[in-house]
This record gives sequence, structure tokens and C-alpha cells, in this order.
Amino acid sequence: MIANTVSARPKAGLWHRSVAYLNEHQRWMMVALLFFVAMVNNLDRQALSVLAPTLRQTLGFGAVEYSYVVTAFLAAYTLGYTFCGRVLDHIGVKVGLALALGFWSLAGMGHALATGWITLAFFRFMLGIGESFNSPAGIKALSEWVPPRERGLSMAIVSNGNVIGAMLAPPLVAFFAIHFGWRWGFITTGAVGFVLLAIWWRTYDSPEKHSRLTETERTYIVRSMPKAGPVAKRIPMATLLLQPVCLGFFLARLLTDSSTYFFSFWLPDYLTQARGFTLAMIGLVGWLPFLAADIGGPGGGALSDWLVRRGWKSTKARRLLMGCAAGLMPLAAVAVRCESVWGAIALIAVLLAAQSCWMANQLTLISESVSRENVATLLALSALGGSLGGIVTTLLTGRVIASYGYVPVFTTLGCLHLSAFGILLLCNRIQDRRTAAIAT
Repeated sequence: MIANTVSARPKAGLWHRSVAYLNEHQRWMMVALLFFVAMVNNLDRQALSVLAPTLRQTLGFGAVEYSYVVTAFLAAYTLGYTFCGRVLDHIGVKVGLALALGFWSLAGMGHALATGWITLAFFRFMLGIGESFNSPAGIKALSEWVPPRERGLSMAIVSNGNVIGAMLAPPLVAFFAIHFGWRWGFITTGAVGFVLLAIWWRTYDSPEKHSRLTETERTYIVRSMPKAGPVAKRIPMATLLLQPVCLGFFLARLLTDSSTYFFSFWLPDYLTQARGFTLAMIGLVGWLPFLAADIGGPGGGALSDWLVRRGWKSTKARRLLMGCAAGLMPLAAVAVRCESVWGAIALIAVLLAAQSCWMANQLTLISESVSRENVATLLALSALGGSLGGIVTTLLTGRVIASYGYVPVFTTLGCLHLSAFGILLLCNRIQDRRTAAIAT
């Protein structure tokens, strides 16, 4: 009887099995941790987007002034990218990201003190300085912890932290805003960052210093990494920009990051102004397009990893998925003209899935294009291009929307990825010719 009782006990639940697996495979624990950091990063960022229609009425400003507020964030993002890569390469991911996480969480809570669009822009600027560290830190950490054959999926998982943050923001922020006032939408999302900060400091470390990393996994990580050349020196950002492949990433993100920024900053306003949504409706369905992005990122990253394991060259696999994603983006011109609200939301979901796939493979390609010592710098350089593009397009978006509505904006966004993909192919061809000339 006792034996039967013992044998009838249920097996460990999914949660406990997952935790046990992560403890035995610390590299995936680091991926999970970076996922949550990215999630909090975008949760803080999206709080303003969800509350934008409310704040425009409460604080009394329009689309043009809102574009200034968003541009303040992007300007700080751009400024941060000029030095965050070097800071991370110098002091390391653990300390650098911890300082940034605490800073941007405090800045996010500071939004609750805004009394007009100027003070809102100030706190938005401070948020941008802190959040500029997130992406370079995540890429640098993955390049240290994750072997190339697993990097596409891990990059997509971390990038999807941003998507999950965007999904959680509409219902979470709308709930607190409706029940306790709009200021609590900012206070709540900012406070979550300080909880994560404590977990980050206790859990994260480099593979060389991590105390819970088994020798088996340490050996697997070391042996799976690309063989190092002579001595990889740190290359100045200006020098990297002169390399065709690095210039290609800079220009590609200059063109395509504007799509991410547009949907992050303007989608709730579009649903309100063009489709008649209320704050409660945004809270109920505003997260649905980001759910599609949650599928597109890991799906695209996993598929490119699968191609690499099947013998494809890594760069070829990443570019194939990026080309497929770019081919879907012209649907933006269809979405904005769709008479059905749900049809438009479905098409926007496809766009966000394609953008997520594009970004996951692009970031993976960036991490594989230079030595480990220069990954954070190249990532910061490419993101600098994305921020500059975001500043220009955001300022233009505010004025175009105020004068002509959303149709010209969506139509233009549909053309940018194909242009960027062509530039990347051209720059890589020039780089290959230059390398072949040096070799001979």
C-alpha cells in the first residue's frame, strides 16, 4: 500500500523541472535573466505610450508636442549609445547594467511628477540615458555565455522580453490608471525595476567568475566559441564605422528601427485617434499585435539556428530570415487602409512579427560580425543609427499626423526594410571583396 502511494505521487511540475534545468544549464539562466531585464525595460518605456491619449487631454498638449517628448527619449538614447558600449566593455555587464537598471527605473517613476509636456520630456530624457545600456549589455552578455549554434534562439528570447513588456504594458498600466490615476501607471512599472535589480545583482556574473557554473558547462561554452585570432584589440567606434559591414548595420538600423519606435510610441494613439479606442479598450486588446511579435522573434531566431545546425553558413541563414521579414513589411500600406478594425489589427500583428524576426536575426548577425571585445561597441554603433533614424522619423511623424493623418506614415514604413536589406547585401559584398583583396 505504501509502495503504491509512493509510486502514485505526481512528477515534478513544469515550473520545478524548468528551474532544475536552468540550475544545471546556467547559460540559459542568464538568457532568462536578460529576458526579464528586457521585459522591464520596455514595460517602463511603453507606460507613456499607453497613457499618451490620456496625458494629451489631462496635461493639454497635441501630437506635435508628444513627438517632442518622444524625441527627448530618442535623443538621450542616441547620446547614451555614444559611450555605453565603452562603459560596458570597461566595467563589465554586471555592474554596468545594474547601474543602468536602477537609473532608468527611478526615471520611469519620475514621470509621475510631470505637470506638462516639458517636464514629461525631461524625465523621458533621463529614461533614455538609462535604457540605452540595455541592448548593448544584453548582446555582450550573450556573446560571452552562449555558443553560436544557440545564439539565434537566445537572442530572440532576450529580444522578446521587449515584446512581453509591450504586451504587459496596456493591461497593467491601464488598470492602475483607471483605478488609481495615471501617475500610478508610472510608479508601478518603475518599482518593478528595483525588484529585478536585486535579483540581477544576486544572480548574474560572467562565465569566468560564476560560482554555480559546472565544469562540464564551462568546457562546453569555451569549446563551442569561435577560435580566437591573435589578440583582439578594441576598435574605436569611428574606425568600426569605416568598415563596410559595420556601416551596413548602422544604415540598416537607421532605416528600420523607426518601425519599432513608431509602433511602440504611436500605436495606442493610432488606435485612439484613427480607430476610436478608449483607454479601457487599449488595455483589453492593445497587447494583441505584440503577441504576434512574441512569436516572430523566437520563431525567426530558432529557424535560423536550425539552418546553421543543418550546415548553413551563419550569415546566410540570418540574412535569409531577414529577407523574408523585409518582404512582409509593405503590408503596412494595406493595414492603414483596411476598413475593418480587426483586419487592421491582424495586419499590424503580422508587421510586428516580421519586425521582431528581422531584429532578432540582425542582432545575432551583429554579435557574430566582430570579436567579443568589440561586440558592445558595434551594437552601440548600430543602435546609434537606429536612434538617429528614430529622432528624424518621430519628429516628422508628429507633424505628418497633425496635418495628414496616419496613412502617409504607414505607407512610408512599408518601404524601409527592403531598402535596408539591399544596403546590407551591398555592404557585405564590398566587405567580402575587400577581404579577398587583402588575402591575395
